[in-house]
Amino acid sequence: MQVVSLSSPKLTTRNTVYMAMLMAMQLVLGRFSVGNDWIKVSPAFIATAVLGYYFGPWLAALAGAINDQLAFLLWGTGANFLGFTLSAAVGALIYGLFFYKQKLTVWRAVLASLFVVGVVNIGLDTLWLVMMGFKFNVIIWPRVLKNLVVWPIQSALIYTILEAVHRVRPRLEKR
Repeated sequence: MQVVSLSSPKLTTRNTVYMAMLMAMQLVLGRFSVGNDWIKVSPAFIATAVLGYYFGPWLAALAGAINDQLAFLLWGTGANFLGFTLSAAVGALIYGLFFYKQKLTVWRAVLASLFVVGVVNIGLDTLWLVMMGFKFNVIIWPRVLKNLVVWPIQSALIYTILEAVHRVRPRLEKR
């Protein structure tokens, strides 16, 4: 059995419309974030996981990067630092690797969420913040603590939502 998927679907008109709807959903959910510049919680990961589930790692990563730039253009919050665009792409890529054309299990959701939390949220995003002038020793522990609390919640939400999306998917593809 294959652990991760490295493929993506063809970009048809239908897929482009679905991707645009999920990107819009990601933008809207991203507006509901709470926290300050270096510790934020947002439900946008839900749309990112669904993008990875439907479109695989490469198209999801492209959508994540485009959405990061669109969010900056629309709302202009914070600095337009390309490191965060890379983080958005890597997070979507990880979800695509774990969920696209793979059997959805609780452990797969837990591991995908762990990789996103560890590599992207704690690793890359902290690196970008340090490069922007934040003190590492000041921001690392609150970020680690926040992500340890958020990790099981994200895992449970991702599994629950993707399980529901999995039941709806055959009806979407028949039309």
